[in-house]
Amino acid sequence: MIVSRKTSSAMLLLLLAGMMLLGACSSNETNNGGKSDGQGARGKITSTIYDRGGVAPEEGTMISNRWTKWINEHSPVDVSFVSVPRWESAQKLNTLFASGTAPDLILEYDSVIKNQLYTQKQLLPLDEYIEKSTVYKGMLEKYPTLRKLGTKDDGKLYEIGRISDVIPQHIIYIRTDWLKKLNLEMPKTTEDFFNVAKAFSDGDPDGNNKKDTYGVNLSFVGMMGVDAMFGTIFNANDKNPWILDNNGDLTLGWDRVEAALQFKKRLYDAGIVDKDFLTDGKGDKAKLDFTTGKLGIWGSNGPDAVAYSALKQNVPDAEIAALQLPESPFGSFSPIIGTPISMNAVVNAQAKNPAAIMEYIDFMMSEEATMVLNNGIEGEHYKLGDNGCPAVIDPEKNKIEKNYSGDFAMITGGITGKCASYNLLLNPIEPKEQTVEGKAAYEISKQFAAAYQSAFDAYLDPSRPMVSVIPNAALPSLPQTLQINQTNGFKTVYDIIAKSIISGGSYTAQQAIQDAKAAWQTSNGAKVEAFMKEWYAQNKDKTLLTKDYYDFIKK
Repeated sequence: MIVSRKTSSAMLLLLLAGMMLLGACSSNETNNGGKSDGQGARGKITSTIYDRGGVAPEEGTMISNRWTKWINEHSPVDVSFVSVPRWESAQKLNTLFASGTAPDLILEYDSVIKNQLYTQKQLLPLDEYIEKSTVYKGMLEKYPTLRKLGTKDDGKLYEIGRISDVIPQHIIYIRTDWLKKLNLEMPKTTEDFFNVAKAFSDGDPDGNNKKDTYGVNLSFVGMMGVDAMFGTIFNANDKNPWILDNNGDLTLGWDRVEAALQFKKRLYDAGIVDKDFLTDGKGDKAKLDFTTGKLGIWGSNGPDAVAYSALKQNVPDAEIAALQLPESPFGSFSPIIGTPISMNAVVNAQAKNPAAIMEYIDFMMSEEATMVLNNGIEGEHYKLGDNGCPAVIDPEKNKIEKNYSGDFAMITGGITGKCASYNLLLNPIEPKEQTVEGKAAYEISKQFAAAYQSAFDAYLDPSRPMVSVIPNAALPSLPQTLQINQTNGFKTVYDIIAKSIISGGSYTAQQAIQDAKAAWQTSNGAKVEAFMKEWYAQNKDKTLLTKDYYDFIKK
């Protein structure tokens, strides 16, 4: 990741939206303390925290750093943290629960993992403890959908959630300066998309007389964007591929999966994509290609102002905009947009002091904790800018001291309104000190604001809906056997599709889909589909669906 030097407040605001990494400490201590004991003693709890490997040595370790210390100094309970590898949380949690050492509070984004814990009866219903809550109970009253999504099929509430603004989550950026140089227009159809991507790969858009550019990436968000054009998201980066058929029934949409696969094979066979995309699991190589001026269409997870800053440092004349997904034979769609409600926490059924856990959740959702864990310490990591919102004081300092703290905010209150990170990006403030460097940084901020605004214009439109029907947070809990069937079946299908993409004519899309369907049926896919169809028919009017997101968008 390339981070610009300390410049103006405008640039600092731009950098505020960079991805934050964090760590925390590890222990499994529990006791029966807390205010609920009637003696005023501090309770003690344990909580997971994602480990993204982002703690600098001078900051300590995942078991002791400035943010774990801040929490314990200000929280009404003592908290010991258990680090969980971000991309291996299922394995880690399975091990912890199997050994009886799982923490009290589980912070987890993946609904499949939480549903599995529920079906295994590993989770504690929270209704009676929330009734005594000082903060979260009010959240449920203000946002009843939180209760609806947190309640399982036994009628009890198990999950803790938070509210956010609706913003584009996946953004497909396109180099508009390359379009101009090659005399091309924004692609409107999938065939246009193929031709533009091929021109970006073969037409020497960077002008160095070498064939060293790629048209589009097929790793991570890039893959999901291509699939979304065809009305599907059946790929290894998303465990929620359910869509609606023409009758309004839930389905996997094999015809769309096949069309998307055929298109990806064309991109691969034509040399338009990086041949090694399958080894680029989280898109790091694609991001590097984009920021160094070697990739024309890039799928970004979030706005990523830091990547744009790096691109401008490497290619000052680069221009980008969000690409409205081209129309396919299946219609016009948008990539994933952020859910207004995310359910991020559950409680271990074996927790010794649920009352203390609820005290902790209330504290974390307080204004104080929300401000600190999202922005740092005032005067050290941020100051209030001209717009009244936090502005980073020193990006290099934050890179070391602050940028690993973000996942603590999973159960803080959501920052909405003018000081939300997306609003800061959309409304850069011109620096008062008109230095050459400051003016240049402000210009970059304005250019990125325009690019980011184009994503709102392109994607937050119900006439071009998200492909998925059910948000991850609202997926039902499958019986354990069917959950295993689904997990294994999806994995086999993903592997078959990946093999076909890179196999040319020796493994056609048609044959691959036939094999994928057979593998899915072998994994009891028909029973999984029947369960999901019945659940959707019975619950579509009772739960949050992606089509409901548009009701939360501020007009």
